[in-house]
Amino acid sequence: MGMEKVVDVAIERAVGGLDQLWTYLPGPLSEYELSVGYRVLVPLGRGSATGIVLGQRPRDENDRPTLKSIRSVLDEEPVLTVALAELALWMTSRYRCYIGQTVRAMIPPGIRSGIAGRDHHPVRWQVASPNPPPKRARRQRELFEWLMTHGPCTQAEVLAASSGGEASWRALRKSGAVVAVERPPWTALFPGPTLNPEQSQAVERLADGQGVWLLEGVTGSGKTEVYLDAISAQLEQGRQALVMVPEIALTPQTVARFRERFGERVGVWHSGLSAGERVGTWQRVRRGDFPVVVGVRSAVFLPFPRLGLMVLDEEHETTYKQDEHPRYHAREVAEKRAQLEGAQVVLGSATPALETAFRARQGEIGWIRLTRRAMARELPQISVVDMREELRQGNHEMFSQKLMEALTKTLERQEQIILFLNRRGYATYIFCRDCGKALSCPHCEVTLTYHQETNRLSCHYCFFEGSPPPACPQCGSHRIRYFGAGTERVVEAVQRLWPQARVLRADRDSLTRRESHEKLWRTFSNHGADILVGTQMIAKGMDWPKVTLVGILAADVALNFPDFRSSERTFQLLVQASGRAGRGASPGQVVVQTYNPEHYAVHHALTADFDAFLNEEIQFRQMAGYPPFTQLWLLEMRSNLRLEAEKMAEAAAQSARDLRLDGVEILGPAPAPIAKVREQYRFHILIKAKPDADEKLERLAGALRTQPEVQITIDPYFML
Repeated sequence: MGMEKVVDVAIERAVGGLDQLWTYLPGPLSEYELSVGYRVLVPLGRGSATGIVLGQRPRDENDRPTLKSIRSVLDEEPVLTVALAELALWMTSRYRCYIGQTVRAMIPPGIRSGIAGRDHHPVRWQVASPNPPPKRARRQRELFEWLMTHGPCTQAEVLAASSGGEASWRALRKSGAVVAVERPPWTALFPGPTLNPEQSQAVERLADGQGVWLLEGVTGSGKTEVYLDAISAQLEQGRQALVMVPEIALTPQTVARFRERFGERVGVWHSGLSAGERVGTWQRVRRGDFPVVVGVRSAVFLPFPRLGLMVLDEEHETTYKQDEHPRYHAREVAEKRAQLEGAQVVLGSATPALETAFRARQGEIGWIRLTRRAMARELPQISVVDMREELRQGNHEMFSQKLMEALTKTLERQEQIILFLNRRGYATYIFCRDCGKALSCPHCEVTLTYHQETNRLSCHYCFFEGSPPPACPQCGSHRIRYFGAGTERVVEAVQRLWPQARVLRADRDSLTRRESHEKLWRTFSNHGADILVGTQMIAKGMDWPKVTLVGILAADVALNFPDFRSSERTFQLLVQASGRAGRGASPGQVVVQTYNPEHYAVHHALTADFDAFLNEEIQFRQMAGYPPFTQLWLLEMRSNLRLEAEKMAEAAAQSARDLRLDGVEILGPAPAPIAKVREQYRFHILIKAKPDADEKLERLAGALRTQPEVQITIDPYFML
């Protein structure tokens, strides 16, 4: 065999029969020194398929004697770095998915389809000398003179303002008459504020640029300034940094903060960009043009050539967990990528995920605490209102007397207010008072939400829509009523009680356009509204200095979810929402309305005492056998027929039990909490295993491979 080279290729199609690495001779790839990461066209069966080269190695005796050659190379440059190729193999094993699903998640659709990139920050040009081109090159001369007067400008600006075309512009560039404006060096362009002692100590501890760190700081403690200084240190060494945020809504604010420090060379990555803009950003990251990128979960796959630091801001947020294959968690992927590339990871939060906090306290990762707000500002004063008592006193408004008084006084002081309710729509369900029937989605086993703004009923799972009926479809009664309050009803109540107030709403129904999030942030930042009503998206990391009052209308709405993380999520939401108050010069006030003030998640949130909450929650997790004391797998079977889904689930459970694995507990099967979604009946099996049971779980995964209808979620965050 000699030292003949072969390449291992992952086929992009996510099909069980193709879920392996296929070995080929390099063919046209042989002219490349390193072939890993290229997209290629390969022979497969009687046809062809596209794939990604994930490995290059000497041919050995285990390879088939007759190997086919790669037919063609589809791109001029690799689409995955060597580290990303290795990461793809790790993810496929870790999350029990097809290799094709993993590589497709890593490569933007626009790259695969060959869409031309659009540059967010295109190159700016200026004239190289005061001497214009000769008079015979009339159009070149016109372009030159316009640029001399108006430059530096982008190519698009020059061509739009003159009659010279692209051919004249190319000739002008080739002659050297115009040159690109030099990029600023990879350093902070503008100095940051003076750090307090805690912040300075945090930056010093991060200075070696190694390892995984939890930066646990109270809301408003200045974690972003620590990120900025840590990134500056990386840029001075010629390395790049990625800052991940959990929501698109946070992107405009975060980008603005980072551009204040690092100028326009801060890239942006989120689903609101067009395909061309995503391709443009991806290409500039690969070229190394962006020293810093701010992005959402999928930014963890961007092809940085010199990655030095990854920050996960609000690392506790569930949006970092992908709910479709590959069902990865951005925190885990970032840590693995950092290990492969010698980079550092900083996990920032005032209310870290319980698993992250536990790891930090066990000494598995670095731990830095910021215990006070920046600029010596005080934490807001928090008071709790028992809504059961409000009802007994005859108050049937959604606002308690205490919150109404606080709203009136805050508006009189011309300060801003946030009202938080984690339910969209106007009414959460429609109910018939005669037969007791609630209107449900015809495709899912959930009630329909009424949206007054559009006068439509909507399912938030399959997106079915319909008109509200004049009478009950079950019994014909006209005694149908609207129950439960969503953000639309809150806005209506505010406008009725405080007609002078300017009100904005922020939820997934109102923020539908790609520019909606930035417009909302700028409008409220410039005091274009007095009150912002919103769901959990406004409880995460938003920094509005003029907000002095936060009202949390239903603090315990998440406690009734059938999910072992419900207490943790309630505590996190309450602390994060409360943290939006008093971030400026004026003190903050928070009013928490609840029907369950005795619950430990609510009680500890009032004092933002994370350690006290952690101590109680960790005892529950240990007794009940939940993470971090166990590994969890959620198995799901789906079918259009309920009986078929149930039979598949019973077969999967029996396969698991037949292995008789010590230390592995098999619960179920049982109907999912939401038993039917999009015409699919769903059954769940929950697997609990000890932390050291990897080998046994590997055997379980092998047994389940014979049942491709079983969907496996490792470390599930969505139990419904």
